[in-house]
Amino acid sequence: MSLRTRLTVGVAILVSVVVILTGGFMFRTAKSELRGEIDSFLEQRSAAVNIAIIDRRIDKNTLRSFWFDNNLSQADAATQLLDGRGEIIFSWPIEIPIDPIDLEVATRGGGKIEPRHRFHDKHINGIHYRVLSKEVRPEGLLQTARSLSEVDAALGGIKNRILIFGGSGILLSSVIAWLFASSFLRPVVRLTKAAEKVAKTQDLVAFIDVGEGDSEINRLAESFNIMLEALATSREQQRRLVEDASHELRTPLTSLRTNIEVLLRSPTMKPTQQAEILADAKIEIEELGVLVVELVELATATSKHEEPFAKGDIGEVVGEVVYRFRRRTARDISIAIAGDNIREIRIAGIARAVGNLIENAIKFSPEGLGIEVQVQDGRVTVRDYGPGVSEEDKPRVFDRFFRATNTRSMSGSGLGLSIVSEIIRGHGGEVFVENPPDGSGTVIGFRL
Repeated sequence: MSLRTRLTVGVAILVSVVVILTGGFMFRTAKSELRGEIDSFLEQRSAAVNIAIIDRRIDKNTLRSFWFDNNLSQADAATQLLDGRGEIIFSWPIEIPIDPIDLEVATRGGGKIEPRHRFHDKHINGIHYRVLSKEVRPEGLLQTARSLSEVDAALGGIKNRILIFGGSGILLSSVIAWLFASSFLRPVVRLTKAAEKVAKTQDLVAFIDVGEGDSEINRLAESFNIMLEALATSREQQRRLVEDASHELRTPLTSLRTNIEVLLRSPTMKPTQQAEILADAKIEIEELGVLVVELVELATATSKHEEPFAKGDIGEVVGEVVYRFRRRTARDISIAIAGDNIREIRIAGIARAVGNLIENAIKFSPEGLGIEVQVQDGRVTVRDYGPGVSEEDKPRVFDRFFRATNTRSMSGSGLGLSIVSEIIRGHGGEVFVENPPDGSGTVIGFRL
């Protein structure tokens, strides 16, 4: 069952319950009031007869003569008198059937016992009557009845109107609920079709229109579009990574294959030549190993985003990385920390980015020259004293596999800085490259 159908059925059931409860209450109230008027009439008529009996001092011997009284022969009700033996002494205009309870009341005697009475319904000659049976003194029973035909007709009309208007209300509310559900779920239908299209065609550009407003449906559609955009970006990045990786891997693999073929074709090659070729092959293998490691790091950089953010001191993180590189490389790496450096960061990610910056600086700085690291107010810079970066190469420094023209003869894959950029973008920060005022070396860093 579709969501639209479930909503419509739910509204129909809710409205039906309300209509049934309201209609039932109205019908019972009308029935109680109409029958209450009949009961009040019968009470008044019975009281008038009792008053007449008391005023005329009627006793059990003269009760039979009482039937001439006008109170017993009015046309708006049926009246019946029973004596103390339970025999009918007056009945007009119809005879009311006597049940055992009425007979017991008529024959039990009067005296000081308070009169008893009861209301009950009877069908006499196919007509529905309301009957009041009431004990009279000194002995006997007075029965007063009135037809309920008008009351039953009125209640029947009320019931029919309740059924007609209630049924119409249920039907109308169901139609309105169906139309409302159709309009309300239209974005969900579009979202479902878009998801089905993506699942079927693997096309990540099946965006859906987001309506105006801030409803949950609109936010869901917007989130779906954002998700598709993120997936499309991720797929594009993966495609570019594979293409760039295949291009970069081609060069060392070709060189290795060439060297191996030369060795196989020239078994009588001089030992010095073989040593040169093997040394070259070793260098290519090392480069290939570094390239593979950095490719893996770049491919898994986004997975590091799963590390939760935590409030940390960027200065402390950078200080630990600098200390580790000092011990590992024995290079002169200075560090200066100032300002407020407390940020919400992924500590392992920032450490990795700083490590890549320092590795890059070590690679391009000549032996004997130091490396300067500064941390101030969430801004981290690493300065080397290498050949520097030209103005035309600056925009591409953080691109994958990019190497400046004057450094292409050096080892490296050109992935280290792209990993830094990936990590810092995940923090909402920015990366930059600058030329020092004295023109010596390069300053590369990021700002959070």
